Amino acid sequence: MTSIVQICNIALSNIGEQRISALSDNTERARLCNLRYEDCRDAVLRSYPWKCAVARVSLASSTTAPAWGYTYQYLLPSDCLRVLDIEEFTEDYQIEGRFIVTDATAVKLKYIQRIEDPNQFDALLVQAIAMKLASELAEAITGRADLRDRMLSKYLQVISEARGVDATERSMPELLTSDLFITSRRVGSTGRWAKFSSEI
Repeated sequence: MTSIVQICNIALSNIGEQRISALSDNTERARLCNLRYEDCRDAVLRSYPWKCAVARVSLASSTTAPAWGYTYQYLLPSDCLRVLDIEEFTEDYQIEGRFIVTDATAVKLKYIQRIEDPNQFDALLVQAIAMKLASELAEAITGRADLRDRMLSKYLQVISEARGVDATERSMPELLTSDLFITSRRVGSTGRWAKFSSEI
């Protein structure tokens, strides 16, 4: 099982520091981990559409309409860190504060949610949070800017690896073959197609 302390200890070990047993330890390492962990976690979650953090929900419109410009506003979920997509959306919309403002009468939202239980994290997400935390702690604990930069580079490598893994875990887009292209051109044009076919 993964814990917050384990993630913090991965970060600390990467900068050559001793482990902690709890965030409440009476050490500067524990105090800094306690101070920076949640910010780092949320920043990493927001930075990339980790599959373990993607959620979908239907939103209810607010009883209070926008003052001007749009007809409706929809309150974002309290755990929403980033809006990814809106299903079959044809209306213009804007994210303003904690609301989506739009003229649409219904909104189905796909978003990145805040996850507080580390047992729900993907393995690469654990590494990414740890490397992000290490980059935040490195200079504060050791005074070394070069170590901070090395940890940031390792964090970016983990994100790059996650993108590669993500590319292999999604459905492939439908290939547009010549037969499919020709068939699509025939839709609604039967008469013109028959005339063209008789001429070739």
